[in-house]
Amino acid sequence: MKITIQYKLFMSMLAATVLVIGYMGVVTQWSFDKGFLEYIDTQEQVELELVATELEAYYAKHQSWESLKQDKYELFSIFAKTLPEGRKKRYLQKKIRNKELPAWMNDKEPPNDKKHPTHPLERTIILDEFGLLFFGSQRGDALPNLRMLTFEKQEIGAIGLYPPEFFQDSHQLLFVKKQKLIIVLVALAAILISIGLSLPLAFQLTKPVRRLSAAARRLIGGDYSTRVQVTSKDELGALSRDFNTLAETLGKTETQRKQWISDIAHELRTPLTSLQGEIEAVQDGIRQPDQQTFSNLHQGVSRLNRLVEDLYDLSLSELGVLSFYQEKIDFRALLADEVTARQNDAEKAKLRLLLDTEQKPLIISGDKQRLQQLFNNLLSNSITYTEQGGAIEISLHRDNSNMKLDIMDTAPGVPDEALPQLFNRLFRVEQSRNRSLGGAGLGLAICQQIVTAHNGTITATHSPTGGLWVQVTLPLLGESS
Repeated sequence: MKITIQYKLFMSMLAATVLVIGYMGVVTQWSFDKGFLEYIDTQEQVELELVATELEAYYAKHQSWESLKQDKYELFSIFAKTLPEGRKKRYLQKKIRNKELPAWMNDKEPPNDKKHPTHPLERTIILDEFGLLFFGSQRGDALPNLRMLTFEKQEIGAIGLYPPEFFQDSHQLLFVKKQKLIIVLVALAAILISIGLSLPLAFQLTKPVRRLSAAARRLIGGDYSTRVQVTSKDELGALSRDFNTLAETLGKTETQRKQWISDIAHELRTPLTSLQGEIEAVQDGIRQPDQQTFSNLHQGVSRLNRLVEDLYDLSLSELGVLSFYQEKIDFRALLADEVTARQNDAEKAKLRLLLDTEQKPLIISGDKQRLQQLFNNLLSNSITYTEQGGAIEISLHRDNSNMKLDIMDTAPGVPDEALPQLFNRLFRVEQSRNRSLGGAGLGLAICQQIVTAHNGTITATHSPTGGLWVQVTLPLLGESS
C-alpha cells in the first residue's frame, strides 16, 4: 500500500506527540507518586512527634520502659492517644477496650522483608536507653531517621519511622487513582487535539508538493507553459521558484531546438536546391556541362561542406570536446597576418581595413588554428555586411593583465533587440536576407565558443561609426616582451 507524504508527515507528528505525552505522563506520575509519598511521610513524622511526646511523658511518670515492654496494650493506647478525633481513633479505642491488638502486633514471627509494611505502626521502631530495639522490626541494616527521647536532658531512647514506599490508606489510593485517571484523560485529550491539528497541518504543508507533482506531470507531457504558484518564502517556496525557472528554461530550450532544426533544414535546402537545379538542367540538356556549371556545382558543395563543418565544430564545442592545442602565441603578430591576408577581400568590397596595434608582442596561451578561425569569422562578418565605401577599424591594446581586440565597422548597424541574440546559433538580423550574402549564421556563435574556451569574453554593441562593435578580451600570459 502506497503511503503519501501527507500521511507520513501526519503520522510523524502524531508519533512525536504521543511519545512526548507518554514521556510527560510517566514523569508526571512518577513525580506525583514521589511527592505524595513525601507528603505522607511528612504527615507521619508530625504524628510521630506526638507519639514521642507521649513516650517522654510515660517515661517521666514511670522512670523506666520495663512495664511498657511487657504491656503491648499500654503501648497501643499511647499510639491511639496521638490520633485526631475521628473514625480511626474510635476504632483503636474499641480495640483497646476489647483487649484486641492488630494481627501484626500479635505476630511473633519477624515481618517478611519482601512485603513492605502498610500501616505506619508497622514501620515504627522504638529503642530504649541502651539502644536496644523493644518495639518494631528493623528492616535491613539501615535505620530510619531517629528522634531522640529525653528526660531531664538525658537520652532515654529513640523512636523512628521508615518512610512509606507504597500507598496503603484507602483514601490515599482513591486519590491517587483519581489523579491517574485525570492524567490519562488529559493525555487522550492532547492526542485527540494533536490529531485534529496534525492532519490539516500535514495537508496544508504538502499542498505545494502536490501542486509541484501535478505540474511536473504536465511538464513531462510537454506543457512547458506550466507554472506553479509561489505562496511562501521557505524551502518549498524556493523549490517552486526553481521549478518555474526549470519550466521556463525547458520551454526556451524546446523552442530553440525546433528553431534549430528548422534553421538547419532551411540552410541545407538552399544549396541543395541550387545543386539539384544545376544537375537537372544538365540532365535535361538545358545547360551544357561547361566550366561555369562545374564552378556553380563546386561552389554549392563548398558551401554545404562549410555549413556541415561549422555545425560540427559548434556541436563539439557545446559538448566540451572541441580540441584545442595550447601554445604560446603572439596575438598581435597573428592578427596582423590575418588582416593582411584579408586586405584583398576588403578592397573587392570597396572597404577600408584599418589596423592599430601596439608594437610590443602580446603573448597569450591558445590554439593558433582556432584563433585564426576567430579572426576569419569576425572579419568576414564585417566585410560581408558593411556597406560599400565604409571602413573596418581594428585596434588591439593591453589592459592590465588582459588584451582587448576591438573591431568596429560602419553602417548598417544592428537593432537594439538583436544585439543580445547575435551569438545565438543560426541567428540573422534579417531573416529574409539572401543567403548569398553570407554564411548560415554560425560564425559569431563559433567565435563565442572559441573565446570562452580561451577564458575570455566577447561582447557586441553599437559602434560609434554607425555599425557593429565587437570586443574580445583575452588574458595575457605573464609579462610580454
